[in-house]
Amino acid sequence: MWNELNPGPSSPYLTLIAWLYLVTNATRFLTYLPQIAAVWRCRDGAQAISLLTWGSWVLSHLTAMFYGVLVMQDIYFVVITGINLAGCASVTLIAARRRGLLGGTPPRETHAPGHPATLHNT
Repeated sequence: MWNELNPGPSSPYLTLIAWLYLVTNATRFLTYLPQIAAVWRCRDGAQAISLLTWGSWVLSHLTAMFYGVLVMQDIYFVVITGINLAGCASVTLIAARRRGLLGGTPPRETHAPGHPATLHNT
């Protein structure tokens, strides 16, 4: 069954898939830019950003880099993976810094005085 689904190496489908992979992943870095800008401007410690999620994506791209270099030996794959690694790492590191985990400034109170989030139970 796999042979029926797996086109040969010179298949136009394989070429199309390769180009789609190249274009969508090479331009994917642009989609990180709004997230990087939002985290950079964030003053509440970037609490809306999941460090676990973004960190797992960093780890995934890092292992893909090793796979691309050592197993696939495919420079295009390595470059694209490196771009995505840089995007994910940027978001992760900026968020961690905003939370004071990397020597950055810890979150500041952003609520107005009297806001329910600033009231203490007495």
